[in-house]
Amino acid sequence: MNHTQAWCWHAPGEPTQLTLADLPLAPLAPDEVLVANRVIAFNPVDWKLIEYGHSNWLDGQVPGVDGMGTIVALGANVSHLRLGTRVAYHTDLRHHGSFARHTKVAPAPCCRCPMP
Repeated sequence: MNHTQAWCWHAPGEPTQLTLADLPLAPLAPDEVLVANRVIAFNPVDWKLIEYGHSNWLDGQVPGVDGMGTIVALGANVSHLRLGTRVAYHTDLRHHGSFARHTKVAPAPCCRCPMP
């Protein structure tokens, strides 16, 4: 998988100003997992960051602090999680977030979710 779709932020404003775009997915770092999102949250912090921006954000930033989905790829150093594991996660605001079909995250903030 080398691309995904995501809602992108371009400048401080309203959530309605986010644009849907196809984005390339860079290779995973050794200490990352790739999650195929099934659910994303729209938290007050997301609203505020979209409205005011973040000092690290540039045009094209993908917002979104929280998400839940299935791990579809593992970095080389990730050994305690498995492909297909359902996880909820919290992102680092300095990187692309959960408002995408796929999100790269560090495994530490991933919490396994039981199957329904």
